[in-house]
Amino acid sequence: MAASASLAAGGASGGGGTGAGFELRSAKVRPALAFFDGERRLRLRYSFRAERALDLVVRVVRAGDGRTVRRWVGHDLAPGRMHRRRWDGRRGDRGVPADGSYEFRIGPTGHRGARAGRFEFHDHRFPVAGRYSYGDRFGAPRSGGRVHEGQDLPSPCGTPLLAARGGRVQARGYSEALYGHWVLIDGLATRHDHFYAHLEAPSGVGDGDRVRTGERIGRVGKTGNARSEFCQLHFELWPRGYRNGSPRDPLAPLRDWAGFA
Repeated sequence: MAASASLAAGGASGGGGTGAGFELRSAKVRPALAFFDGERRLRLRYSFRAERALDLVVRVVRAGDGRTVRRWVGHDLAPGRMHRRRWDGRRGDRGVPADGSYEFRIGPTGHRGARAGRFEFHDHRFPVAGRYSYGDRFGAPRSGGRVHEGQDLPSPCGTPLLAARGGRVQARGYSEALYGHWVLIDGLATRHDHFYAHLEAPSGVGDGDRVRTGERIGRVGKTGNARSEFCQLHFELWPRGYRNGSPRDPLAPLRDWAGFA
């Protein structure tokens, strides 16, 4: 079903023993492409027809198998009015569902529910909001016996940089010898830390700030040891926290995130 629809409830109409003749009349879901903890929260607006006020169950279900990942109950909801529900992308147990297609369903308790709009959901977003390519790889040798701990993404200077996942800014700073302007973000609902380097200027977010997935955190630059090369983002992924254990090669996740950028 499209993200915006006007529809009848199908199998949910007729009350199903409620004696109220429930019928979903209209439903709109925005945005059609949603991100966990995104700047734009997923929003459902709907109205229904019934003979009286009802308790209604709103569920988020996986489109493939109908499995419920989030559920709310609204009490004494009035027919003929517009009702609203927002979702931040968490399951009922506060975890984060897998990427994929989902839909809202609405109906009285005990009903399968009427379909109220489908959307795509992802738990990360590609960090470069513009043209880019793939540069130096993870593990490439560096001077002094070092190895490259991230993935370089060449991109025009000034291209906006986005938080790949919402979370808390752990630190930001400047390194003349290596990273130039950099910012470190602790990913929400995960142990992963994301490190962004060679920013054009100091990040506009500060230590301890809360950022959302897709929020602008700076611009592509060529600061630090990139000043004699080209404009780029140096991106690192630390599965157990920054400098706690070893970094992970971020190329595969970046390619996945690029698929729906």
